[in-house]
Amino acid sequence: MDNLKKILEVLNDLIRINKDREEGYNKISRELTPAEHNLRSAFERKAQESRNNIVQLESIADDIHQQLKASNEPVDSNPGLAGRIYKMWTDVKGLFSGSDKSAVLRSCADSEAKAKSCYENALSELPLPENIYSVLNDQKISLDASQREMRGFLERWSSEESQ
Repeated sequence: MDNLKKILEVLNDLIRINKDREEGYNKISRELTPAEHNLRSAFERKAQESRNNIVQLESIADDIHQQLKASNEPVDSNPGLAGRIYKMWTDVKGLFSGSDKSAVLRSCADSEAKAKSCYENALSELPLPENIYSVLNDQKISLDASQREMRGFLERWSSEESQ
């Protein structure tokens, strides 16, 4: 049961990371001009990706919570608040800001890299049941693709600025 409690803490940390990520992408999406519709669309997709991640993670967390409850194990009413994985993320949480598009895109790519690193840490920290490992790994792979996409936007934006 201790492993389930640790898994639950990690899941709650990843939920918080995805909520921050969703909020960040929504914020910067609202700050874009109509001419920047390609970026807005990408940022809105990233926010939706985070919402989907949250739904998956919350479902798994609810299942674990029910298992713990059924076994009469006490469950922390505020799990994950001081979680180590979330603390890794908070260093970059504020990066979803800026008015310079290059800085915003660089911050997004860096944030995606940090979120991916948090997932890698979660995947290696505990023995996970295959179904949970699979969900976390799929989300990590998606973050990797997102990081590459943000780097691509940054490269295109930088080359357009230099012309």
